[in-house]
Amino acid sequence: MKGELIMHKKLYIPGPVEMSQDTIQSMAKPMIGHRMKEFDALYASIQTKLKKVLYTENPVFVFTSSATGVMEGTLRNLCAKRILSCVNGAFSERWHKIALDCGLPADNLSVEWGQAITPELLDAKLKSGDYDLVTVCLNETSTGIMNPVKELAAVVKKYPGVLIAVDAVSAMTG
Repeated sequence: MKGELIMHKKLYIPGPVEMSQDTIQSMAKPMIGHRMKEFDALYASIQTKLKKVLYTENPVFVFTSSATGVMEGTLRNLCAKRILSCVNGAFSERWHKIALDCGLPADNLSVEWGQAITPELLDAKLKSGDYDLVTVCLNETSTGIMNPVKELAAVVKKYPGVLIAVDAVSAMTG
């Protein structure tokens, strides 16, 4: 309502995140089209900065969706055979459910919530040769557990044709 005082509520959750006043004010500016030269320049500068922050020389994919959209896009584009979902909390369970909702063949490697996925458990499942994609949450915020992604990726690397997709939304740069 016009003239109504709006109280600010500080969020202490994984997302959405707090935005600075500068960011909020920037969002009031006119948008630029994705086919405009200004967009090309903006996207190029974002790529350069993201590569630096993420310590990579590879292209970085920028999604204009929530993490759910990224999860679905990842599953639909990387799974040709079968998905192994490493489940140890609400967000990893959600990723598994998204796979099933997309009609993709998926099994879960579940451990008790609050426990990490171990390389040994992953290796035992991958020996079957049934999978071409493994999904795992780096930081399972629902339980506060960080999975040993470096060690899990080393296991996946032993199996040609198998990819690992990591949900790092809450841990990537912090």
